[in-house]
Amino acid sequence: MAPKQNSSPTSPAKGSESDPVTHVLWALCMLELAAIYSPLSQLTLAPVYGSIPSSVFHHEITAIIVLLALTRSSIFSRFMPAQVEYYIPILASSIPLIQTFLFKYSTKLGVDVGPILTEGLTYYPLLLLSTYSAARVLLDAKIDQYLHASMGSTILGLSTYGFFVLVRSKSAFLISQFFAYSATVTRVTLQCIIGALFTILSPSKLSLLAIPAMLHTTWFNPHFMSPHTDALANTTLQASQWNLLERAESNTGYISVLENLNAGYRVLRCDHSLLGGEWLITDERRRQGITTSEPIYSVFEILEAVRLVETPHSNVPDDEKSALVVGLGIGTAPKAFIAHGIDTTVVELDPKVHEYATRYFDLPNNHTAVLEDAVSWVQNASHNAVKQYDYILHDVFTGGAEPLPLFTDNFLRNLRSLLTPNGVVAVNYAGDLDDSSTKQIVNTINLAFDRQCRMFRDSEPSSERGDTDFLNMVIFCKNSADGELKFRAPVEADFLGAVSRRHYLAPKDKLELKFPTKEEMQDYAVQTLTVDNLGGFEKKQVESAKKHWKIMRLVVPDFVWELW
Repeated sequence: MAPKQNSSPTSPAKGSESDPVTHVLWALCMLELAAIYSPLSQLTLAPVYGSIPSSVFHHEITAIIVLLALTRSSIFSRFMPAQVEYYIPILASSIPLIQTFLFKYSTKLGVDVGPILTEGLTYYPLLLLSTYSAARVLLDAKIDQYLHASMGSTILGLSTYGFFVLVRSKSAFLISQFFAYSATVTRVTLQCIIGALFTILSPSKLSLLAIPAMLHTTWFNPHFMSPHTDALANTTLQASQWNLLERAESNTGYISVLENLNAGYRVLRCDHSLLGGEWLITDERRRQGITTSEPIYSVFEILEAVRLVETPHSNVPDDEKSALVVGLGIGTAPKAFIAHGIDTTVVELDPKVHEYATRYFDLPNNHTAVLEDAVSWVQNASHNAVKQYDYILHDVFTGGAEPLPLFTDNFLRNLRSLLTPNGVVAVNYAGDLDDSSTKQIVNTINLAFDRQCRMFRDSEPSSERGDTDFLNMVIFCKNSADGELKFRAPVEADFLGAVSRRHYLAPKDKLELKFPTKEEMQDYAVQTLTVDNLGGFEKKQVESAKKHWKIMRLVVPDFVWELW
């Protein structure tokens, strides 16, 4: 830390200059609130920009601001007003208001500039003021004089930064878990709470200036969840033939159910991504002979073709078979399995997704629901060897990218061990086959099942997507090495009365994709996804997530994403 300057802010406890404990506690509380706001700021950006694009450069910029404020506070003191800590509650309380204004320009700003600019006008100034104030108060406490003579300020600065990083990492996990079990506290509510805590920490008459921003957030901000703001959001949505049925915070993101009243379909949303959707059974569709729910995305019906793969046990009745579904979405494939009489187990991390799939998408209750992390559950099930399944569906997608731990060779081997000897697995993966990371992941899947796989895209390339060919791929793999993987022709009972299944259930040869060859993969230093190289793949996911963001803006209008 820099030497003490005369322009340091007022002591947090007036008249307590001889009480270093008070100074230290005040500074740590200030740093703690700033650290908690780091993941919270990212959470508020995720519904508009997606979690992965929002995180680009966030940690790097945060580290620079914190380290500079802690170790070079004398430089900032030349530009900071006296008693700067009194301005922090005003800024903290105004952030939801500023975000509401900036989100309206998310399409113009784009996924590259939007997140950085938004945090540049909200969280980063708050972080700078908070860490600067904490640094100046720690200097008043003269803690560095008890440390190394020449390195005392540096040691104090770095140790304080370590405290910030620790609080930030722990709070990111705790906030997501808190959302999973709290029906009332939301990310915007937490913003208001932190604003109030900053006010308690630095009380002054200036804090009265934060009242208008707080009133706007609780009464006019559509992101603040309450019956009034829900109605306010729906006023705007319904003017454009959209309707918000229900929304909630959860451990995987912001979850909501929306209807397009004009086109007649319902979707389940997680942050800036759609987990699935169904066409509503309207009078017009009844006249067309459509009497059952049908998904808006064909990929979910293609997954059901796992039942069509020919095996020595193909003639065994469905009601004597079992299925494991990893990742629920709206539950299209699990519903079909249950309708066929198959004993179905669903592993889904997000309890709110399971709740909404049941309430709004007619997922039957006669299935086994495992609401926990799939990686640990599959590992335990594999090691305990309690049960094996005839069919396994692997369909996980959220926030614009797949959770990579569910695509490592280790996870896929554990998943394969849960198949019966003649079992079949279907894996849904979304990406661009021109990307190296996509090639490496589909290669991992193929190798995990000894190249006994076939891969299909869900639709033909679309000109609307421009240069990118971001697509859904369904990969079917057999557990046994008994020849080529083939599909039987579907019969009437396979369609379950759905018109769309007649078109999409059976994979089409013209949509089949080729796996990367051994020779092609030799050009890559990393050929498969493992637990050890997850970090490198996570960096590659950024471009894929940005492509997905652009596609989602074509699927659903901008204002729907911006209103949450």
